[in-house]
Amino acid sequence: MATVRSFPVPAASDEGVLAPARRLLRLEFELAVAETREILVAGATAIASGVVGAFTLLAALIVLLAALLAPLFDARWQHLAIAGGLAFVAAAAALGWSAWRLTRLGWPHLTLTSLEETWQWLEAQLKSRLRLR
Repeated sequence: MATVRSFPVPAASDEGVLAPARRLLRLEFELAVAETREILVAGATAIASGVVGAFTLLAALIVLLAALLAPLFDARWQHLAIAGGLAFVAAAAALGWSAWRLTRLGWPHLTLTSLEETWQWLEAQLKSRLRLR
């Protein structure tokens, strides 16, 4: 006599569109978090660079002022002018890059595009389900 084994048969899902829609929403959220984190890190880096550049600019101006006043005290001024000038150029470059980077930060475009595509998919799924009934 043969024994009959029953294999688990997946039950018919009444959820239809809900299970894939939930998964898509979870993935959309993960994408939004990752993209937002990337934008925040880029912004924080640009702000930190700008702050360092501002302090360096202040120090460069003080050194250049010392170079300007050094001849009054019969002191050598060339090394002060070179150091102050190089620090000024470096600070201006840091401030310029920081401003450029902050103006180029944008919205999370991948997330917005993905949300639009998900909405179109959901709309097509719902229309398809309505036609089947």
